[in-house]
Amino acid sequence: MVTTYPEGMKVRAAVQVGDGAIEVRQLDAPDVPPPGGALLRVEGSGMCGSDVEQYHGMTRRMGLHDYPVIPGHEIVGRIATIGDGARQRWGVDVGSRVAVHGMRPCGACEGCLAARSCTQTFSYGFHSSTGGPGLWGGYAEVLELTPSTVLVPMPEHVSIQDAVFFNPLAAGFDWGVRVAGTQPGDTVLVLGSGQRGIACLIAALEAGAAQVIVTGLARDRAKLDLALEFGASAALIDGVDDIPAAVRNRTGGAGADRVIDTTPLATEPVLTALEAAARGAVIVLGGLKDKNTVPSFPVDLVIRKTLHVVGVLSASTAAVERAVDTIATGRYPLHRLHSHTLGLDQVGWAIELLGGEREDATPVMHVTVVP
Repeated sequence: MVTTYPEGMKVRAAVQVGDGAIEVRQLDAPDVPPPGGALLRVEGSGMCGSDVEQYHGMTRRMGLHDYPVIPGHEIVGRIATIGDGARQRWGVDVGSRVAVHGMRPCGACEGCLAARSCTQTFSYGFHSSTGGPGLWGGYAEVLELTPSTVLVPMPEHVSIQDAVFFNPLAAGFDWGVRVAGTQPGDTVLVLGSGQRGIACLIAALEAGAAQVIVTGLARDRAKLDLALEFGASAALIDGVDDIPAAVRNRTGGAGADRVIDTTPLATEPVLTALEAAARGAVIVLGGLKDKNTVPSFPVDLVIRKTLHVVGVLSASTAAVERAVDTIATGRYPLHRLHSHTLGLDQVGWAIELLGGEREDATPVMHVTVVP
């Protein structure tokens, strides 16, 4: 049996129509789910730094999408309509509460067949709304789920604000643990105190790191205080503290075993990472720089220290599952991160707020968009 929507039903969505331009539009919802897929009633979607980059056209310039597009890729909701095949494959039914993995490989390209990176990845929030209803972003009332989407059950007791944090926390487990290779007793340096910086902090602590040092700008004092509250060993201010020297002082001169750069746009943190890293350390680069290059890149330093430098994007299914499990335990005061819960009409303003272009009485840390 296929559960259906009323024919001709309209749903609201915040649609980006150009650089810095978002309109709330009424779109047609399919009256039946797509073949092999489902329709999701969106409960909420988290907002992250890549939304700011997308808003200003960076991801379009990278060729990730064109306009119009519905942003939002940190999505939690309930199954609204589903066919029998999808019901059996996903193990969900109408009303099931799930987290949506934002990226899915095609499974058929050369990269997928060779167990490398997919060259035809479908990304919710970055897939242009052309052809069909185009409901492929979280800043909408309804999301169209394609057949190869990965869904992870979300416990009922978790608030929507905590629930949508699954995405940055999954990145934390992938970037700060799996890719970095973090082991018990390690010293981990996290450059950046935003959502993904805090997520990497949590993940490294879960992996047993002996100390996690977090950095931020002077204007990030509230975020750095939160990092200390979440268990950071130290919070350093870029431009005030000598970060490499401080790390060496805390490690007997050795440096950090793992360094994760989560900072957007700025390239100076890459040089900081190289200087603060211990011999043989792993450096993970997770902050997009909008094609900005690192001037005078010290290749000899990378060679002398035998450093491993790797880039990351998104997160694995296993990391999403671990993130949901960690959130469900309630071990961390995630509510301290949630600063704003806003509606579709406020998406543009919220993105500008997160990007530091607006001021609000409440300092922005994590924004949840609820339709």
